[in-house]
Amino acid sequence: MLQQPIRKTFDIGDGRMVTIETGRLARQADGSVTVSMGNCMILATVVATKEAKEGQSFFPLSVDYQEKFAAAGRIPGSFFKREARLNDYEILTSRLIDRALRPLFPEDYLCEVQVLITLISSDAEVLPDAMACLAASAALAVSDIPIKEIISEVRVGRVNGQFKINPSRSEMENSDIDFMVAATDKNLMMVEGEAKECSEADLCSVLQVAHDAIRLQVKAQEELRDLKGVKGKRDYTRPLQDEILRQKVNAFAKQKVYEVSKGKYSKAERSEKFKAIKEELMEFLKKDANLPEGESLPDQTKKWAEAYSLRKVGKVIGPRDAVLIQQIENRASDRLVSAVG
Repeated sequence: MLQQPIRKTFDIGDGRMVTIETGRLARQADGSVTVSMGNCMILATVVATKEAKEGQSFFPLSVDYQEKFAAAGRIPGSFFKREARLNDYEILTSRLIDRALRPLFPEDYLCEVQVLITLISSDAEVLPDAMACLAASAALAVSDIPIKEIISEVRVGRVNGQFKINPSRSEMENSDIDFMVAATDKNLMMVEGEAKECSEADLCSVLQVAHDAIRLQVKAQEELRDLKGVKGKRDYTRPLQDEILRQKVNAFAKQKVYEVSKGKYSKAERSEKFKAIKEELMEFLKKDANLPEGESLPDQTKKWAEAYSLRKVGKVIGPRDAVLIQQIENRASDRLVSAVG
């Protein structure tokens, strides 16, 4: 018997209905959904490997957003008759989604994850990039890929003095602000945008309006997940950790790294001092392990020691505090006449 698609519909304001559906397209992916509003429809699929590659020490997440010619009822008219690589707009949209999704995964999760978001039907008045992160998060929510929280992302514009969530293309032409905000139910994750002029109070209002809208979308994703019957996330193999080694490295190197980080050094001087700390650390660990002269530490121990010693120390690099706003000086040159016009 064919699986029946599952839908969840909600209102984002002004009677504009958004529908999230799963179980109809791309059913062999770990998670897939379509998000539609008006004639605009986005397909998001996610897949992940069951095991991380041997020796891998980073999280390989790839996010690709693409708008197909077929979404507007056309085919490419070039000699090749096929889609080209991602354009700048698609790459920037992919990065917006990536920055919001990446912190959701557990820190020790190193399996390869691929997120594909494709515009499969376009609407002249609906801006699809504002719904792309919602689609990606919903696909992860209905999958068994381990994530810590559900998120969403919205665009906030101001038309005729009123803030509006995901305004239409024609409304954005009259909007004096354009902000993209990503958040979980409780925390803001990412803010990016521009404005002709924006006071601090207006910016706070933008964040509040966006977060209220995102909470509604997160709730819709949770209800869709429950309707599908997702009970839990898959288990995965955690990378090996050496807690005793971590404690030894922190005791020896943490304060030294902190002092170098906040010192008034040039980039070259700071690099040399970090290099010297690493060399001292390796010598300390060799003596601690009672290794004979000429014998070196195992490669895995070296990798862990270097990683543990250069953790963030709660300071920005340099002598200033993380909350201090640095002064910026600008000067228009009177010599580069041809360059400045």
